[in-house]
Amino acid sequence: MRRIALLAILLAACAALLQDAPRASAHALLARADPPINAALRESPAAVTLFMTEPLQREYSSVQVLDSNGQRRDIGETEFAEADATRMRVNVLRLTPGVYTVVWRTLSQVDGHTWNGSYVFSVLNPDGSAPSGAGVVVDLDRPGPPLAADTVVKAVGLTALVLFVGALAFWLAAGGLPTPRAGLIESTVKPALAIAIALGLLAGGYEAVSAALQLGGWGLLDEVLFDTRIGLRLHTRWFALIAAALLLAWFARRPTPEWARRSLAVFALVWLASTAAVSHGAALAAGGVWGALFDALHLAAAAVWMGMLAALILVLWRGRAAADSHDSQWRAALVQRFSLFAAAAVPILLAAGLLNALIQVPDARGLVETDWGAAFIAKLVALLLLFAAAGLNAVVLRPRAAGGGLRAERWFGPMMRIELALGVVVLIITAALTQLPSPASALPDTEQRDNTISRTVARADVLAQLTISPNLVGFNRWELRVTDADGQPLANPVEAVRLRFRYDDPSVGPVVVPTVAEQDGVFSLEGAYFGLPGRWTVEAELRRADGDDLIAAIESDVVSGYQTVLPWETGAPGALALPLTQMDWNGVGALWAFVIGGLLLANRGQLRGRFGLRAGDASFVGGALGIIAAVVLLTGLHVDPGRTLQNPVERTPESVERGAVLFAANCASCHGETGAGDGPLADTLPAPPANFTVHVPFHPDGVLFAWITEGIRGTGMPAWRDQLSEQERWDLVNFLRDRFDPLSASAP
Repeated sequence: MRRIALLAILLAACAALLQDAPRASAHALLARADPPINAALRESPAAVTLFMTEPLQREYSSVQVLDSNGQRRDIGETEFAEADATRMRVNVLRLTPGVYTVVWRTLSQVDGHTWNGSYVFSVLNPDGSAPSGAGVVVDLDRPGPPLAADTVVKAVGLTALVLFVGALAFWLAAGGLPTPRAGLIESTVKPALAIAIALGLLAGGYEAVSAALQLGGWGLLDEVLFDTRIGLRLHTRWFALIAAALLLAWFARRPTPEWARRSLAVFALVWLASTAAVSHGAALAAGGVWGALFDALHLAAAAVWMGMLAALILVLWRGRAAADSHDSQWRAALVQRFSLFAAAAVPILLAAGLLNALIQVPDARGLVETDWGAAFIAKLVALLLLFAAAGLNAVVLRPRAAGGGLRAERWFGPMMRIELALGVVVLIITAALTQLPSPASALPDTEQRDNTISRTVARADVLAQLTISPNLVGFNRWELRVTDADGQPLANPVEAVRLRFRYDDPSVGPVVVPTVAEQDGVFSLEGAYFGLPGRWTVEAELRRADGDDLIAAIESDVVSGYQTVLPWETGAPGALALPLTQMDWNGVGALWAFVIGGLLLANRGQLRGRFGLRAGDASFVGGALGIIAAVVLLTGLHVDPGRTLQNPVERTPESVERGAVLFAANCASCHGETGAGDGPLADTLPAPPANFTVHVPFHPDGVLFAWITEGIRGTGMPAWRDQLSEQERWDLVNFLRDRFDPLSASAP
């Protein structure tokens, strides 16, 4: 009861800590949009298209377009694409110059979470100047239970799953031990399994109710259960849990046969799979199958480690309480068997966790700029403490206790409980991570730059400091502070300020906008008045109560801050695609080959003692082959795609000319007319475009063709296979070779 009370207090403390955490819906889960975020358009778009980070449940996902007065400007129903489950689109009326707000609401097919978000774009005046007005304020709070409640229930569900899988694994693993106390193990494990099933059913019921409340109320519970994919997954999980409960009830008062225990193992796998199917990894647009598999392996390894440890502690506690159980050899055998499984689970846990982290954190920003990153760092700290406790138990205390050390034996039991408590802390933090958008979603491809500037201008007895943030094309904030030369309030205060925006091109007319007085000497303005990239002059007209008015002017180089959406719709990426950019398939294969090979070599003696000499020899051979495969994958199989392709199109002047036309139309905007990677859209891409003068001479034609055809992951380079024919792609290769490879430019 003390342990149960401690666990309840720990869950309540984590809930209190999470009460003040921002709602997850405050994060943008928009991968890209057309028009883009903060875009400044010359003409009205015909439609607004959004690409989300997860597949959408169509019945509960929608897009609206609002003008500055909050009036809807979209027409018709939200449309969805059969080929891409992440896309939704809505047609719009012809938009007059102004600032428009796109409001979206989604229900994920994967985890059943609802999300709300918005962004703004503007339609410029006929002369190219920015329109007046601003986006409307949208309430993005998520309905339904608070995030803390969802997190606590998720932690209970994960704890129940870990206990069920681990206790069952302990029961199966201990079955081969030569001990007369199989009845003690079975009578201990069965109640633990029953408690885990009850907690799992309660957590699943709460998930269904929470999803219904997020969508609008209790009346939508039947739709959640029968019309959504999350309902299907809940049904699968409940079926497995109810079947397991019936099986345990049938053999409650008699020994459980081997077929029944194996059936329970199948139900455990179903529960594990249904949980991994709603994870962040399963929500990946590209490589969702691998993401779900890595999550399942990570969770299974954690369950084997922590669940078996919980079962071991319970069995040892009950064994010591029994009158005839003072058998140190039996206890040592149980601990030894657990240690073998835990030692095998840890490498799998680390490998799958590493891959999950690389998938969800594409770059270091994800660790420092998101709530998910902060929670992940907390999880790493808890894991370090957990590994320290586990290492102390496995390396120091267990061997000494087995050798008869009384002091080590006294410390071994409490340290096992500390190890389990740290594991529960890790599970709670993991539950919080599942409720927060990962950096892969919260930091979409359309990353905003920060080009903020702050300039001070002296006029007469006035110091005027103008701050422009983020100083990008589209929506900005201008803040003007006026003081005297000593930084004190003016004796002759400024009553009003107007800002005049002038573009470097005289054909774009100026626009004058009054600011809002926030407090003494502080004036601000928000809106989309930088409509084009380039040099802008901002003139502040200061009107004073007495004396002459003053004008303070500064110049600003304004750039586009968001990735430009490609002018075509890309197809949905495959569920079997590589889900991470930090390594290729060779690296992933090498990691698992090393883990499997290392486990086989490390457990060769145990396998030989359990199954015979042939098993030991087979594990040695398999382990050696795994290590060799890892080395070969890391060092010997790095072949650029297309290296063996031969150019079938002769490099004639006609082919080069066709390639030049294609380059100017499709490539120069990013790579620049000179191929130096300095095109007008270069700054809007997540990675600098390739400098052809450097890359082309060092790569054969086949590699260039493959890059054009398939694109390059992690950059702004798209795949052109669906936009350009094979002939056109080879013409481009011939142009690149002729233009940027001096040694072969004169070749026929």
